[in-house]
Amino acid sequence: MPKISEEAKNERVQIILDHAFKLFSRKGYSNTTMDDIVKASGISKGGIYTYFRGKQEIFIAIAENRFSLRRKMVEELQEDLSSIEKIKNYLNWILSWVSDEKNSLQIKFTTEFWSVSSRDKDLMKVSEARYERFSKGLKGILIEGVERGEFKEDLDIDAMVYLILASTDSIGFMTGVMGIKADKKVCENLISMICNHLIK
Repeated sequence: MPKISEEAKNERVQIILDHAFKLFSRKGYSNTTMDDIVKASGISKGGIYTYFRGKQEIFIAIAENRFSLRRKMVEELQEDLSSIEKIKNYLNWILSWVSDEKNSLQIKFTTEFWSVSSRDKDLMKVSEARYERFSKGLKGILIEGVERGEFKEDLDIDAMVYLILASTDSIGFMTGVMGIKADKKVCENLISMICNHLIK
């Protein structure tokens, strides 16, 4: 049997993830079966099990792919920017992203991931690890701001990280799941509230 190239393997994995992502987002995790993924992707069940041990592993792989985009954005913030500019850029980027209807499927997937994780101990550990990894980048910007003298010396950094992530994710839920879009004024007010609290 001829060996499949690394590029072809990666393409097949991406096909599986893309189709499973749409199924999980539209039907939910519990209502999506491996047979559904086989049918949608056009890849045999044996072929899918070559790359993934089961539905949960596919679910986690999709979550990691979606999460990496957000983490990458924080990591790529320009070094020469002030800390407050980094926070503003981050908030503008994430609020534009969660307010864009084109991203509603991704938001629905994220909401489904949270929901399923709340009932599954193994997935909850994955969720907690993802939160820790992502909050680390945001925390780094806040610490930098305090050290540079841009932000309050007594700033409660962990509380601010929590509030920033909770508020932006909530706007994503309101937009992507409930269909209640945050307008420009809502986003501007949130950014203003956060930045005003950070600075001296």
